[in-house]
Amino acid sequence: MPVSVSVSNVLRRASLCLVAVASVGGAQTPSVPEGPDWSGSWRGELQNFPARPGAPRVEVRREVGAWPKGEGECSVFRTIYIEDGVEKGRKDYRLCRGATDNEFVVDEGGGVELKARLLGGKLVSTFKYGSILLVGVTQVEGDKMVEEIYSGPDEPAGEAVVSLQTRNLQRLTFRKVSE
Repeated sequence: MPVSVSVSNVLRRASLCLVAVASVGGAQTPSVPEGPDWSGSWRGELQNFPARPGAPRVEVRREVGAWPKGEGECSVFRTIYIEDGVEKGRKDYRLCRGATDNEFVVDEGGGVELKARLLGGKLVSTFKYGSILLVGVTQVEGDKMVEEIYSGPDEPAGEAVVSLQTRNLQRLTFRKVSE
């Protein structure tokens, strides 16, 4: 093989290697995911299914801070419950970012922290309270935020499939408030 052909092949391969290294080098620069924009004021209503006879209408307000981007960063995630114009309850929670861009903790205060994951644009948290299993799912589409909490009995399963009866659903439906 002539020297000029082998030098040409070496140069071509070296060029391809440089392009590959430059591409990989650029790919290694991590971009900070923006995350969804849930920030702002939200107003809506709480509904329980099945509904309790004679239960009062419950208005809900929610304040959400900027989406936490860095590990350990937290944001306001407050919900206020109002019946007949009177505040009946307040949950001053914080939404905190975990180690990855889809891992979160809902910090309820008092040492209670619920693990959550961002899955397909939905914040999902599964937890137990006593003998009750709960799954909370929150999502935003446009100016509408919906949070649903499903609950049912928690029973041991061992190595078998155990079907659990879903007892109820609590739904909070919000609309974003222009400020």
